Amino acid sequence: SSVLVVVGSTWHSLTLAMAKDDLVPYVNTWFWPSFTLVGTSSLCFGVYIGKITNSHEWKEIFLDYCHHKRTVHSPNPLDKIARGIMGLLKIAPK
Repeated sequence: SSVLVVVGSTWHSLTLAMAKDDLVPYVNTWFWPSFTLVGTSSLCFGVYIGKITNSHEWKEIFLDYCHHKRTVHSPNPLDKIARGIMGLLKIAPK
């Protein structure tokens, strides 16, 4: 089979000749994705149980972040009222 290729403004014809003996009958496509999934899962679990790093600090940071997102971006009217009162108390003289 041949393929037409444009280089600059000139067309070139390339002939693709590949022997059947060069083909690999089986390609291992499951090992590296599986290895990556197991590796990242093991790393996350190791962090979670505290064997790799101080996971409690990570949990506290994550909980603070989730709480911040819930309270700041929440459509809950009670949270909006509480934020307004807290903002008023911050600027009120002591």
